[in-house]
Amino acid sequence: MSPLHPVIVGVGQITCRPQEHETAPHALQLVQSAAEACVEDSRCPTILSHTDSVTVVNMFSWEYNDPAGQFCEMLRITPKVKEYTAIGGNTPQWLVNRAADKISRGEINVALLAGAEAMSAVSKDTKRNWLTPPGDDESLPPMIGDTRWGSTPHEMMHNASYPIHIYPLYENALRARRGHSIDDHQAFLGEYCARFSKIAARNPFAWFREERSGAEISTITEANRMVNFPYTKFMNPIMHLNQAAALIITSADTARALSIPKERWVYLHGGADAHDRWFVSERNDFVSSPVVREVATASLAMADTDIGQINFFDLYSCFPSATMVQAMEIGLDIDNLPPLTITGGLPYFGGPGNNYTMHAIARAVEKIRQDPDATGFISALGWYFTKYSVGIYSGREPHTPWNRQGHERIQIALDGLQGPVLNENPKGPAYVETYTVMHDQRGEPAYSIIIARTENGERCWAQTERDADLFHTMETEEFIGRKGYVRPGGDGPNIMTF
Repeated sequence: MSPLHPVIVGVGQITCRPQEHETAPHALQLVQSAAEACVEDSRCPTILSHTDSVTVVNMFSWEYNDPAGQFCEMLRITPKVKEYTAIGGNTPQWLVNRAADKISRGEINVALLAGAEAMSAVSKDTKRNWLTPPGDDESLPPMIGDTRWGSTPHEMMHNASYPIHIYPLYENALRARRGHSIDDHQAFLGEYCARFSKIAARNPFAWFREERSGAEISTITEANRMVNFPYTKFMNPIMHLNQAAALIITSADTARALSIPKERWVYLHGGADAHDRWFVSERNDFVSSPVVREVATASLAMADTDIGQINFFDLYSCFPSATMVQAMEIGLDIDNLPPLTITGGLPYFGGPGNNYTMHAIARAVEKIRQDPDATGFISALGWYFTKYSVGIYSGREPHTPWNRQGHERIQIALDGLQGPVLNENPKGPAYVETYTVMHDQRGEPAYSIIIARTENGERCWAQTERDADLFHTMETEEFIGRKGYVRPGGDGPNIMTF
């Protein structure tokens, strides 16, 4: 094994429930606690003094003038590299792969990666007191990663702006592809999610530790309203929580020099990152993901393993369609799935903004230390099957050096994909390619989002008029493939009638 092979030597997690603490910590205080847990976990009290690269994952809950710089001041360290990231759920695994590259090339010795959110039970006044006044932008460290927003202005005009709007489009397309009735698929979703809930109930770091049944998750009640058809509230990730996670990665040579016990080491065997055609409008369909397929294939090849040799998975689980599409693309049998999470998943473990996968990696390290021969597959998603990263972890020493040379071909291939032509001003007959109905805070249907195809195969976005009876029909009858008429919306969304 190369002396510069990347190894994770310390992990830390914290979940701070309001009822367990007199005062709610702000996000960087949570990150500090996770970093301190990392140090203890590594069994090397001086490891922070050797850390020469610190990266903080983008946080939604607090505005800091210089998050990475302030974090380092709190830890009383002065690394040569201090970074803050762009938005994206892919970020933690991307950072691990990126740090592994730098360590294997001898550019850095020890990297600390960390992130948090602190959005639960905090008043607006308290939050305002914690905000740091904005400073001179030129004085701030550069934001790393792809900073592009996930949707186009045209998509956003049709209310397709966030994951909560997009993943149900995939879900309904999957339901139609599999030939499920709406009622059967709703029951399927409940049982599917219940398996995640059961794992979260056994995880001490999970935000929701109550095990829910499939019927409880799928049945609409006052406490479990419909949010984004077909997803109920209990199928959605919840971000109003206080969670942090961190990890320390170094080389085998440095770990040995710092006398970190070898039983703490977990090796990175493979990893890859790429992005699909950036915008949803450009995708070929809504039942597959080329970026998942290509990145997973490259990661497994680099690790010299195949999907049948993976002992556990944590597939990024913001919504059921996210894990189902991934599972199909990596070669798992959707009707006979192994557990797809080791944490409990975002709706039950918690969805700390961009940092969820840091918790999944931390849990993977813990599992591998208990069984060093095990191999884990960890994935991370940004936006809507847009940015994707994978890491393959094991306690076994790798046979080959960490080397991702040639992976640039993945992105070149993905950039060459072509989707259907987008018509922003459609007029004429069209059929529904996929759709969802969004609900308000009372659980009442508020508006629809439709992706349709015109008679010549062009794709278009549309909405329907706000009609409660129509919304009810869209949620009780299959609308995929339903024919209608679409007309331009002018300054507003296109309108489709049936």
